[in-house]
Amino acid sequence: MFNTSKKITIGSRKSSLARRQVEIFKEFFFQNNKNLKKDFFKEISLITQGDQILDKKLLEVGNKGLFTKEIDQAQLEHKIDISIHSLKDLPYKLPKGLMICAYLKREDYRDAIVSRNSLCLSELNKGSIIGTSSIRREIQLKKARPDLEIKLIRGNIETRIKKVLDGEYDATLLAMAGLNRLSIKKNIRPLSSTQFIPAPGQGIIAIVVRKNDKEVIELLEEISDKQTEIQAICERSFMFGFDGSCQTPLGAIALLLDKEKVDFNFFAANSNGSILKTGKKIILIRNAKKECFELGKKMREMVY
Repeated sequence: MFNTSKKITIGSRKSSLARRQVEIFKEFFFQNNKNLKKDFFKEISLITQGDQILDKKLLEVGNKGLFTKEIDQAQLEHKIDISIHSLKDLPYKLPKGLMICAYLKREDYRDAIVSRNSLCLSELNKGSIIGTSSIRREIQLKKARPDLEIKLIRGNIETRIKKVLDGEYDATLLAMAGLNRLSIKKNIRPLSSTQFIPAPGQGIIAIVVRKNDKEVIELLEEISDKQTEIQAICERSFMFGFDGSCQTPLGAIALLLDKEKVDFNFFAANSNGSILKTGKKIILIRNAKKECFELGKKMREMVY
């Protein structure tokens, strides 16, 4: 039983989205622990290397750990107790001593196009400038609209949208989950997940803990959404099989059909997009981790 007289320190990135995700976690937590006071948590915001390097694509400077290294270190040094992350930012293998112990119910997993006039992708003029820093989005965009000009855009959600509204770009691609969590509703057109397959884990908030904090794990496991957990395991196993990272053009979305089966849609490409594979497979939940891992390995062999 957790000693409720102690406070738990939460760590996250410093962006408005990261802070909002902490609030969402706390809302879920207190719904299940109404006996605990609101000051049960303390919060620390950290600036990661990925937040500081804004003039390069992520694939040029590292992998998903760019957004987590400083937070991981603070956690291992016991400066924070738990950390709240967008699952799509987490590498498959966490640093030794850390683990994901809970997943919050998934938000909208789709990508969206954001433009000044709320245009859909097919309505953009030939030669329009589209901003993205994601190799996954860039390759799928080139496949859908090879006539568009793609340029690097970095920064938080609000910064990217401002650059579009100021005319620096004609449009940008962002995750619907982040837009919804920040209550941003204007100038948005969601993209079909069959045309733009999202990143593994997109729309999912993950809670990371130290493996030896048994009491904290027991306390937090109760709020984990079981359906979201299945989706996360499928998509991240596929990523692990492919050896996925921010350097990898990779997408996956697992949709539960019933209590036994998952509809698994995936996308994989080589680094320049010259070889691209998409597919769909019905997978039994009881075999999902192994099947998705093997599928990821197979896709890597096909595109490299």
